[in-house]
Order: sequence, then structure tokens, then C-alpha cells
Amino acid sequence: MNTLTFQVPPFPTYITGGEDYFKKGKKHMKRVFSVFDILIVKKGCIYMIENDEKYDVKEGEYLILVPGFEHASYQPCQTDTSYYWIHFQLEVPYELKNLSDINWGLIVKQDRTYTEPAKHTFHLPRYGKIGSKEFIFHEIERLYSLNEANTPEKRLKEQIVFQELILQLQSDSIRIPSSAEQVTKQTITFIQTHYKNDKIKMETISKELLFHPDYITRCMQKTIGVTPMQYLNFYRLSVAKQLLSTTNEKLEAIAKQVGISDSTYFSRLFKKVEGITAMEYRRLVKREGR
Repeated sequence: MNTLTFQVPPFPTYITGGEDYFKKGKKHMKRVFSVFDILIVKKGCIYMIENDEKYDVKEGEYLILVPGFEHASYQPCQTDTSYYWIHFQLEVPYELKNLSDINWGLIVKQDRTYTEPAKHTFHLPRYGKIGSKEFIFHEIERLYSLNEANTPEKRLKEQIVFQELILQLQSDSIRIPSSAEQVTKQTITFIQTHYKNDKIKMETISKELLFHPDYITRCMQKTIGVTPMQYLNFYRLSVAKQLLSTTNEKLEAIAKQVGISDSTYFSRLFKKVEGITAMEYRRLVKREGR
């Protein structure tokens, strides 16, 4: 049964999430969860088995593990592998169906009235390829950044971002990337390849991709909701966070490694985006043993 089917509203509820790594030769432990678990592979491949069904979850693919089903790795990772994980729960009954058995003409279960919302049947493939990888990864990082805060506003925002993620996963299974998404993908690939260069500007990206800066910006904002320069800062900070949690290097060295030559500016940017200082972040993740 390769599709998760349930009624909305209410929407699935986000619980928590994080990013983990497997060195070559390591395996995912055997376990049974009481909640849903989404695995989204950033790099490498995880070889999972759930109720005797095997899945090779490669870079840019995801797998939704079901509550009450035993899952584990059926073989070690062949290369160093990194992946996101997200735990969520449903407040309504659900079914597991084969995609071929779904009647997409019966999505709407009940039209809205003056006192009740419209009700729909939501179908989400449990295993698939992410078409809009840049958007998904960006939204996951946004979701994780909200984990650090503990205010009602941030907790509500978590649920909104998670809903956008779920909608995008469903959308990816039935759509073809638009021209704006293709430009966005090229831009993000360039940024992720050259982020260490502290001279990157919009003109640099424009010259490389052969598109006008305004057009690139519009494509990025339409597709993932941020400008190229905002994404550059976001990506630099995501790399910096990994270095803060896995090394003891000084802030000045980390700033330079991610393409920011001014360590004071790096500190201000980190505090503005993450809500805590870089050193507070380092202490927090090391205390939690991430």
C-alpha cells in the first residue's frame, strides 16, 4: 500500500524533526514508532525495510514510515549519507492504499457551508522523488530553525510551514517543473557551488545564468519565497550551523569558510536569522548531543 489517505481538515500535526548523518557502513536501527516518520535524503542513500517491503531512498527522495510498522536498514549505507527526519501525527483515521486504486475525481467529500468547512480526501504517496528539491530543503531548514524558539507564535508558524511541506510533497507527485522552478534550480545550484566566494553578487549570478537579475529574483520569490541573496545568506548559515555543531573552530574561521569575510557581520546575521548567537547555538546543540 503505497499511498497515505486521510481527510482534511484537520491537517497533520508536526511534532519535531532534525538532520542526521550515517557514515559509510552505518545502518538505521530497528524500531517501531507510534507516530509517522518522514525520511528525506539530502545526500547518499538509505536502504530501508518496513514490514518486509524494501526501499532504496536516494538523494532527493523521501519515505513516510507508518506508526506500528517495524522499520530498519536492510543493509549499511554504501556512502556517507545525510537525511532529514520529520515526525508527525494524524488526528483522524487514515488508510493505506495503492495509488492505482485511487479515484481522483472523489477528492471533495463535503462542500463548505456557513457553519462547516469543506472536507477533502488527501492522498500522499509514501515513497517518491522530490520534484522541487530546493523548495523542500529550504522549507525544512525554516521548520528546524523554528524548533529553537519556544513561543506560541513560533509554534503556530511550525505548523504552517509543515503544512506547506506536505502540500508540496503531494504536488510533486503529479506535476512538471515550471520555467521559474528551472531558473530557481540553476540559481541554487550556482549558490551552493560558489557560496564560499565572498564576492558573489546578483551581477555574478546573472552573468553566469544569462538571465536578467530582476527575472532571477522574481523566479526565486515565486518558487521558494526568497531572493537569491537571501538564499545565499540562508545557505551560508546552514553550513555554518553544521560546522558549529561538529567542530571546535572559532567563529572567524567558520565565517570565512562560508564566504563571509567580516566575522562581526556574520555574528549579526546569525543572531538576526536564528534568534540566538552563534555561540549560544553551539552550546545548545552540543548540550543536546546533536
